[in-house]
Amino acid sequence: MNAKQRAVELYNEHIALASTDGRLFRKTVMDTLMAETGCSLAAAATHYNNAKKGSAPIEGLGRAAAPAGLKKPGSTSTKPKEGELQDENDCFTVIELVPAGPNSYSVGRTQSFLLQGDASEKFDEKVNYWPMCHWIMIQGIGPNHSDSFKLDAGEKEIKVYHPAQKD
Repeated sequence: MNAKQRAVELYNEHIALASTDGRLFRKTVMDTLMAETGCSLAAAATHYNNAKKGSAPIEGLGRAAAPAGLKKPGSTSTKPKEGELQDENDCFTVIELVPAGPNSYSVGRTQSFLLQGDASEKFDEKVNYWPMCHWIMIQGIGPNHSDSFKLDAGEKEIKVYHPAQKD
């Protein structure tokens, strides 16, 4: 028996699990298929998807239908057209703040992003790897390295992290 046929059998064997936990159902079918046939994860996923297409739809399995009129990410009118530059205040920047005195900071490392999600992930990563540093994520380009930190017009704070003070 080949992997494609076995995937259909496993899909039908574990179908009761699909209505209660769709992710566990998919994982069970794919893990069992990989263990029994020695196929790769990518091949198991392909066989699972083909078995799913060949069976009747199951409530709760797969992605939820998108509501009518919902815009897809990246389809906003503020996205620059090819050849145009994105406005500085539509960017997001992660900045390391270096204490320069009481209630004042200078700018250490900076990293700018076009998408807020990318900047937010990088902010969380930097806080995780350098928890003793001060970090801020802003909307806008922000100041340059070694400048005093202050926000310009149109820039705003999104996330801020300050390490716990030692007693």
